Amino acid sequence: MTICPEIFRQRAIVEGLYGVREIDEQTVRQVLEVMTETLGMTPISDLLIFSPDQVSELHHGIGGFQAWAESGCSFYTWREQKLFTLELYSCKPFAVTDCIEKLQETLDVTRIEWRDMPPE
Repeated sequence: MTICPEIFRQRAIVEGLYGVREIDEQTVRQVLEVMTETLGMTPISDLLIFSPDQVSELHHGIGGFQAWAESGCSFYTWREQKLFTLELYSCKPFAVTDCIEKLQETLDVTRIEWRDMPPE
């Protein structure tokens, strides 16, 4: 990105298949708290945890968002496919490999892919 190059911005998207039996509200909370701690981010609001189950024909699962002073982290799951997506956005540098290691521990990941989009 070339707009406002003086502002550091890093993004990463991690997707995988989880091996834990079920992801519930407590698991979403744990993932977001572990990401916050692992990356040394500063929470600026309570966690938002949500599920589209009652209103969506397309997506069944649970997700959450944690706002940070440095930006934020979103986590989504698809129950039937056992798929998860973690999206990270930060104005502070971070190592996506640290996130992947923690996700593997927390979710018993069976397959994982990621794209790190460091600043240019």
